[in-house]
Amino acid sequence: MELKNLRTFQTVVDQGSYQKAAERLGYTQSTITVQIQQLEEELGVPLFERVGRRMVLTEAGERALPQARELLEAAERLLECGKTGSVPTGTLRVDMAETLLCYQMQPVIRAFRERAPQVRLIVRSCNCMQIPQGVRTGACDLGVGYDMDWNREALEVESMGSYDIVLLASPDFTEPDFTTPGQRKAASLVTDEPDSIFRRRLEAYLCRREIELDVTLELWSIETIKRCVMSNLGFTYLPRFVAEEELADGRLVELEAPISGVPAPALCAWRKGRWVTPAMELFLSLLREALAEGEPLSAAASAPALGPFSGRACRLK
Repeated sequence: MELKNLRTFQTVVDQGSYQKAAERLGYTQSTITVQIQQLEEELGVPLFERVGRRMVLTEAGERALPQARELLEAAERLLECGKTGSVPTGTLRVDMAETLLCYQMQPVIRAFRERAPQVRLIVRSCNCMQIPQGVRTGACDLGVGYDMDWNREALEVESMGSYDIVLLASPDFTEPDFTTPGQRKAASLVTDEPDSIFRRRLEAYLCRREIELDVTLELWSIETIKRCVMSNLGFTYLPRFVAEEELADGRLVELEAPISGVPAPALCAWRKGRWVTPAMELFLSLLREALAEGEPLSAAASAPALGPFSGRACRLK
């Protein structure tokens, strides 16, 4: 069985198509097709099926993927034999929450590139619900995000501190009361995708307080959300570090409410039992230096209303 075919299989899954895999690996698309066909012939099962314009894994492909990743990890481990003391090599894939990536990771990435210039670093912005799945399946080597009941049975999980999540609004915002129960507010929540940990926590809190909103503006960029809130199009709920400059110069204000200022634990995870490569070890050490200086998790765990799924189900209008 050719390792290059396994690597091609993994890359097609990670990139989402034969064409993107070919671009990533420097092959022609026909070469990708041949290598996948060779692997399917060896295994005796189809690995992909076409659904519309997309190639998706078959059930056999789903079973084969983690084993293919394990074989590639073993091969990488073998290549590292005798390289003790040398600089890290290979590829490191890190999936990360957008707020941490945009506002906390620049020193980490810069230091990693300086210390590991031979490592191909791939960093992706991902939803916190997607990150543990990517770590479990091997789509990424490390996952960094906020705690959403990550499965400790399948993952090694390390604390990276915690961060206060706050209600933010323009100084001209006219509906600042998020404490009094039973309100119908002429205000808009400016937020990101439905599976966002911050959105889930806030919506659960509003449901418990029976506070209804007129509009939810669903956007997909933290910077866009901030700009809309600064333009007084609504309020939002984000880590305080996202808006430090805007809070300091008065473009945004922090609203007082029991939900505002509740800390969220930040975590880093990797698949339990997998080999921690030198590149992973270096990235982890840099993360510890940069992130693990926040409030201890023991304090965060005792804070009220922390759970992302607390409160009854409710749909905001």
